[in-house]
Amino acid sequence: MSGPPSCPNSPVARICMTDRDIVARAGLLLDRAVTPVRARKPHYKPPFVTQIKGVEAVALMRAMRPVLGPDRQKQIDQALEGWVPRRIRSQARPDRFASLDGLVDVVADDDRALSWLAGLLEGEGTFSLTCDAKLRCYPVVSITMCDAAVVFRAAHVLGAASVSMREPERSAWRPTYVAKVGGAHAAKWMRTLRAVMGERRRAAIDLALDSYRPIFLVDPPSSCVVPDCDQPHRGRGLCHKHYMMWSRDRAKGRETRIAPLR
Repeated sequence: MSGPPSCPNSPVARICMTDRDIVARAGLLLDRAVTPVRARKPHYKPPFVTQIKGVEAVALMRAMRPVLGPDRQKQIDQALEGWVPRRIRSQARPDRFASLDGLVDVVADDDRALSWLAGLLEGEGTFSLTCDAKLRCYPVVSITMCDAAVVFRAAHVLGAASVSMREPERSAWRPTYVAKVGGAHAAKWMRTLRAVMGERRRAAIDLALDSYRPIFLVDPPSSCVVPDCDQPHRGRGLCHKHYMMWSRDRAKGRETRIAPLR
């Protein structure tokens, strides 16, 4: 945001959330204190704030702008409009964010994309466990936001097949966009992200992974595992013919003549 009327030439980069652990982590990265503020309504959770101002805020905005969505880019442009650099204090470090330059091309196999996704999911993501009618449970990583550009970028990095839109429940609300991955793909992402997540997110990941029992073979064979059968794999390590034999035996309560992989 732009600087206050009392100091218009001092732009501000500010984080305000009710998740104290996330704000505290951001404050540690920015080398700033975390301050609690009064909730807007009595039944609201109290938020926490950390911020940087002046030349360091400008450096952060310029470094982060290429990888942010259009809404945040617009905010940065408005905050920096009319900003005129003045004397830089010796203790200010405008180059501390120089390593963030060149992040325009964020791709799924880039370490920078992992850092961007981890920060997004730390604040806005969900690590959960979903069970079907047969009580088979699998992990899910999802992100739900009103900012379509951010959700589409997260979907690209996650490898989500699609992004769904949810109509707003009230006329004054904006539509929300959802991207998610599940099953073995979600479990792989959870294991990858766990080391860089905060305490609450790690607990959610551990809960989801502890209850996960893979439904499908993680590394299925290319052909049937029955001796002398070279037909393509269909399921449970068996080709179509032997899978149907096993399935019929099981459905009729007979002793199965073939042993599948699972």
